Amino acid sequence: MDKNQAVIDFLLSCPAINSNPLFFNFLNAKDNVRQLIPIATDTSINQKYIDGSVLRRYQFSLVDFCSIVYQAIPRVTVTTTTTSTPIYVSENVEDMNMVQGILDWINEQADARNFPNFGETNIVDEMRVTSDIPNLNGVDTQGTPSLAKYSITVQIDYLDISKVIWNN
Repeated sequence: MDKNQAVIDFLLSCPAINSNPLFFNFLNAKDNVRQLIPIATDTSINQKYIDGSVLRRYQFSLVDFCSIVYQAIPRVTVTTTTTSTPIYVSENVEDMNMVQGILDWINEQADARNFPNFGETNIVDEMRVTSDIPNLNGVDTQGTPSLAKYSITVQIDYLDISKVIWNN
């Protein structure tokens, strides 16, 4: 099973990702565009077991581009029949929260043990996001609109049983 395709299929099952373009190893920095980038993994994780199986890791970053505004966070007062409550609204905060929602979705899938399908000879053991919030990797103010670049890094540890020499 192609692990890249398995991760693409997995990510496309996320409603927030499925509704916008997803690119693979191709930079198209536009608002609401996502890019999947596999990350080379240190081969020292390849822990070999006596039965011939090997613990391996697949890592990827999901990069998300969101338009940004140069604006202080405005204070808006919401008035109901009984109270007036100040709230703070910002497009930049809303966009980061949307990317946070993708990170939270990945964590929910990990908790439910709903992993990408790496095929019959690879058993996914664990999937984890490497940070609690998306990384802000930079802001590009040269284009129109200006873009923030967020990323989420995910590690998937799996047991490769393709060379197992005996079964229990």
